[in-house]
Amino acid sequence: MTARHDVPRLHALDGLRAAMMLLGLVLHSATSYTATPLGDAWPYQDGSTSTAFDFVVFIIHLFRMPAFFVMAGFFAALLYYRSGPADLFVHRVKRVLVPLALAWVVVFPLVRLGFGYAVSRGGSTGGATVSAAASSGLYAEPSLVHLWFLYDLFIFYLVALAAMPLVERLPLLIRDGAVRAFAAIVPRWWAPVALSAVSAITLLPMAKPALETSVSFAPPIRVLVAYLVFFGFGWLLFNCRELVPSFARRAWLQTVAGLVVSLAYMAAVLSPRVQSREGFLVACVLAAVAMWLLIYASIGLFVRYFDAHRPVQRYVADGAYWIYLVHLPLAIAVPGLLSPLGWPAAAKFAVTLAATTGVTVVTYHYLVRSTAIGVLLNGRRYPRALPSPDQPAVAAATGAAGPA
Repeated sequence: MTARHDVPRLHALDGLRAAMMLLGLVLHSATSYTATPLGDAWPYQDGSTSTAFDFVVFIIHLFRMPAFFVMAGFFAALLYYRSGPADLFVHRVKRVLVPLALAWVVVFPLVRLGFGYAVSRGGSTGGATVSAAASSGLYAEPSLVHLWFLYDLFIFYLVALAAMPLVERLPLLIRDGAVRAFAAIVPRWWAPVALSAVSAITLLPMAKPALETSVSFAPPIRVLVAYLVFFGFGWLLFNCRELVPSFARRAWLQTVAGLVVSLAYMAAVLSPRVQSREGFLVACVLAAVAMWLLIYASIGLFVRYFDAHRPVQRYVADGAYWIYLVHLPLAIAVPGLLSPLGWPAAAKFAVTLAATTGVTVVTYHYLVRSTAIGVLLNGRRYPRALPSPDQPAVAAATGAAGPA
């Protein structure tokens, strides 16, 4: 389907991968201040809330991880065709499985302690009671917390490695026909709507008309299948990567359309009719359309505005993996620290986001970028200085930081 060869670093897609990770900081910094309690998904709610943060969390959650999995599939295919299945497996064990295991051992108990601290300072529990970690054990009731996507991602790598030998045994006419059909659909204005039909079907088995996330070590098949659609799209997109520039054509139009459909989806979810079969179906369709419009829009905006080697963009892309891995305890503890203050929700959110970003960036710069941890996460030691504008681009499969 695609000959094995080197591909220059793809700055737009590399930047998009990093941006979707860093949006997690915005998401988690806002979650403590939503007017609607989020239950067990975020068992703390500050005394200062705003419905504006309900919208922020809703929109980001709707498309962020689907867009990330598209990028993950794209770069996984790049490595597969460039270096072969064995290198893909070894590379992803080093970059995904090992960091997942090491980060989880440290981060999971800190998340438990963070929620316990936040609740002890004020506010309220949004769902299940947050007990003190010391009394129930630091590793009691283990979950993947925000690292679930790495776990699912490694499963998808295994699925791809198992499926590709079967695909490659198919007649060339069938394989090339599938790629040509994909290439014929992707650039069309109606492509997000067509793709949403597939995602809408995957949403129907969900408990609610939304794309679920599972922090379980045994994620439900329905969740894996739903995200695998995005990973598979990214894999196929690599085979038609000459189409990537076409995403820029309607980027702003798709952004506006995606936000409008997202509002319609939010209204459908809040409507009593969502309890009916028809209302559930309508909400699933709206969710799928909104997701694909915003995925197309995000790819298009990055292709249009970030498809060049810029030192700051490169530095952020290199650091995003570490920043995301370690940010969650801070995004929980800082709201706890601010809880007794009578500040408005917007001010607390701004301080939470700034503190979380600042600490994670500083630790990346001094403890990770030029150290053995940087080798583990990024594949090499980078100098602490910003990359120079004339620094040669590194092949995307080896130079792109992180799991994508």
